[in-house]
Formats: sequence, C-alpha cells, structure tokens
Amino acid sequence: MAVRRYLVSAVAITGALALAGCAGGGDSGGGGASAGPPVEGGDAVFAVDSAFFGFDPNVTPAAQDARVLRQMFDSLLYLDESGELQPWLAEEWGVSDDGLTYEFELRDDVTFWDETPWDAEALCFNLDRIVDPEAGSIYAVGLVGPYESCEATDEFSATVTLSAPFSAFLNNLTSPFLGMNSPEAAAAADPADYLLNPTGSGPFVFDSYTPQDRVVLTKNEDYAWAPGNAEHQGSAYLDTLTFQIISDATVRVGSVRSGEVQGIGNVPETEVASIKGDQGLTYIAQQQSGAPYQLHFNADGVFADQAVREAARAALDIDAAVQSLYLGTYDRAWGPLAPTTIGYDDSVEGSFDFDSAAAGQLLEDAGWELGADGVRTKEGEKLSITYFESSPNREKRQDLATLFQANLEDVGFAVELAFLAQAEGQSLLQSGDFDIAGLSLVAVDPNVLYQMYDPRFIPTPGLTGFNFSHTDVPEMTDLAAESQSSLADERLEIVSQLQQDVVDNARSVGIYVPTYTLVLNGMAGLRFDAEGYPIFFDAYLVS
Repeated sequence: MAVRRYLVSAVAITGALALAGCAGGGDSGGGGASAGPPVEGGDAVFAVDSAFFGFDPNVTPAAQDARVLRQMFDSLLYLDESGELQPWLAEEWGVSDDGLTYEFELRDDVTFWDETPWDAEALCFNLDRIVDPEAGSIYAVGLVGPYESCEATDEFSATVTLSAPFSAFLNNLTSPFLGMNSPEAAAAADPADYLLNPTGSGPFVFDSYTPQDRVVLTKNEDYAWAPGNAEHQGSAYLDTLTFQIISDATVRVGSVRSGEVQGIGNVPETEVASIKGDQGLTYIAQQQSGAPYQLHFNADGVFADQAVREAARAALDIDAAVQSLYLGTYDRAWGPLAPTTIGYDDSVEGSFDFDSAAAGQLLEDAGWELGADGVRTKEGEKLSITYFESSPNREKRQDLATLFQANLEDVGFAVELAFLAQAEGQSLLQSGDFDIAGLSLVAVDPNVLYQMYDPRFIPTPGLTGFNFSHTDVPEMTDLAAESQSSLADERLEIVSQLQQDVVDNARSVGIYVPTYTLVLNGMAGLRFDAEGYPIFFDAYLVS
C-alpha cells in the first residue's frame, strides 16, 4: 500500500487564517517588568479560578485541566504558527492514499518520569487505552475518531490503522488531551487513582494535588526533547510551577498585583483597563479555537419545531449581554466554530438579528398563543423550558442565563434555570431532561462539529457526549462523515456547509468566543499552543 511520508505533513488543512497565537497573546497591555535574558530557577505560582476534574489527558474533558496537562505531557506532533504540522515525539509520519493507515517513526531518546522508555509499544498502549471503555475517556476518544488498531512494527516504528478516513487525526494528535502517558504507570493504577496522580514525559513532573487548593509541578531535570518551536532546549527554567485555585476574583487580582503569585487566569472584565495601564503588569488575551460558547436547543422537546428554535434565537439580545458582562473582553460569536479555528466561515456573521417582535410572531404562527400570565400555550401545553448551566459560575455563564431568561420570558417562554454542579449536571444531560444547555469546546480542528452534531454523541444514561442539541438529521450526519474523509479545499467546503446548516436551522446559537485572559507579574517567556493553552516551558522569573 502506498504511503505518503512527511517530515512536515501536507495533509493538515491550513487555509488562509492563522491559528490561535502559538507565540503570544491576541491582545496585551501593560509593560511588565523588564524581562532581560532568561534565568534558571525559582518557584512560580499561577492562580486559576476553579477546581480541576483530573490530570489524565486521555480522560478529562476540561480546558482548566488542559492548562496543567500541557506542562506535563508531550504530544506526537505540534502545529506551528502557520498551521503546519511539525515533529515532536514522532520524527516522521506517513499516510496511505486511502487515508486508513498512518506510519510513525518515533524519537529514540525520550523517557517518562518513571524511567519507562518512550517507544512504539508506548504509543500503541496510549491509543488502545483511549478507546478502552474501562479508561472512561470523555473527550480524547472523540479525537482519535475511527481508530481501529496500532501495531509496533519495530522498537520506534508504529503503524496505526483507522476503520474509515479521518482527516482530523494528525491535527488532533497535537492536543494536550492526546498527551502520552507512561504505559507502566497507567496500567498499574486504578483509573480513578491515575486521574489524580499521572505520569508523563513532559518538562514538569506531577508532584502533588490538594483538592480545591493547588497542583504542584516540579522541573523534569532530564527533559531534553522540547518541540522545535520552543525558545530553548534542555530542562525548563522554573524549579517549580504551582497552579493555585483562587476562586475569588478580587483576591486573585490582589494576589498578582502584590506579587504573591506571578500570574493569574480569567481576569475580571472590570479590572482589564486598570491592569493594562499598570506598567508593572503584563496583560494577555488569548482567543481559543474550537467551538465558541453557544446555547444548544434540544430538538427532542419543544425545540423539535424549527420555528420555536428560531424564535428563541431572535429573542436573545446577545450583543447587549456580551457587552454588559464582558466589557469588550470577549468577542461575540455567531456560528458553531470560533474564528481562529481551521475552516471558520465568516459568512455566518450577521446572519440573524435580535428581534423580540419577530420572535413573538414566529411563535404565534407556530400556534403558541400568549396567555394572560405572559406564558404561551398550544393545545393546553405551556411553552415551558429548562435551561441548564453548570456550577460554579464559569465565565459568568449563569449571569448570561439570567439575562437570557428575561429575554425568553419577554416573548412568552416560561424558563426554569437549572444551575447544577458536575455530577448533577451530567445526570441531567444524560437523561435529556433539558431544553437549552450551554457548551464550549477547545479544539484545533473543525472535527469538533462532528462531536457536537453527530447522533452518536447524543448523551444517554451512562454515556457522555457533546451533541446537546440531539441533532439526528441524516443530511447533517452524512456531511459530518464527509468532513472526516475529505482533504484540503473539498473539506473546507464541507465544513462551511456544516456551519451554515447549524445557523440556518438554529440548532445552536453562538454567544461569545472564549478568550483566556491572563496577568503576569514578575514572569516572562510564556507562550501558547495552537489551541490557546499556555506553555510554561520557556517561562522564567524576572525582577
């Protein structure tokens, strides 16, 4: 079978747009301390706003976790600033003409923290583990798509076989969620224990985790296989890197201003202007690629009627909500992909308007009559919906829900807000007992559309999935399948059609583009990967 071999792969969709800043933030302000040349040593603390789910890259779905994973786990490949695939743990790779077979030549000088060698058997173990139901993968299992098998053909050579073409496969291999685990450590531990005590090969070693408090990482002194876009080779500059949970935004900002911590994430919008004007601080706003935060309309209830979905969308004053809550820090979203994602179609922008009168008319025409209590009814049934959002109040999403509840009630919906913690929220999603649910997904490839709109990803009891809209439309399913097997311009056209379908049929409605905002005080050298996750390998302390 013919195999096309690459040192720099030609199968990644690059398009005309740049990926989310691999080398820096999308917006910055404040001068910060004079950096000077990098210095070795020191202990850095970076404060985050919410707790972690876990640190097994092949299991967790959380972006918060991925910010830690990126420091501990290496990937097979990485995407450079031009969106081209480059070697990391894999030195060379090839793809068969039918798109079913991938051959990898691996580095021969890498070891995991427990001294287990990185080799072809380790690669196969990781890929097999992701699709093993016992591992409980929530997100990574979707990234490997129709993975079928992996065979170690030599000590550092492996052949991966897919059951169907999957154009996103190589791009997805750059994700921190497909970071490589030590096969010895992962096989020996109970999955629940490994989730909180993993073993990778990255520049920072997992040291300890105190729930609801902090994660401590220490320098991997033996690290010598940084990717080609790193600013230096060898071990990291920092001796330790701590991710401390400080949920109170005021305390978080005060901590970085005082120098108690060297960086914080998720900066309060009300503080951005003053932080930008502070020459002692560095402000960074990094848009994340993938699916923006959007509201999904569950088509198994009242939203089975497209007119009701369109009415709900028209009722939402998205511009006002995004501006009032985020004060210009986040851009308003329109479709199911974020602008920095490969294949984004900007023609969806401006494709619908906020118009409460039009929303009311759509409902009236669909047979929903307004009652004296302000709630519409049809054949004795009230237009009652359940709107789910998770707790805690990440990125003010519960505040958005409260604003949108008022918008929807203005046109005749009766809206029950369900703010639920992780376990309760998962149960609700799996039961299908909701009508609106918010979701964003960080991803570098537009295959995230497949994960959100293919019926195989509809949540069911015991099964987590991201098709919150319960979309099960043959034409949409076929398009999603075609997007996985097509390459280059053909795939871009299909990805565009998928975005248009979502907007035209109001399957979900984009609200804002997730943007990771940071403040640094006394630290320089921070970079970002293609998905917008911070990389601390080149970071160092400055005075």
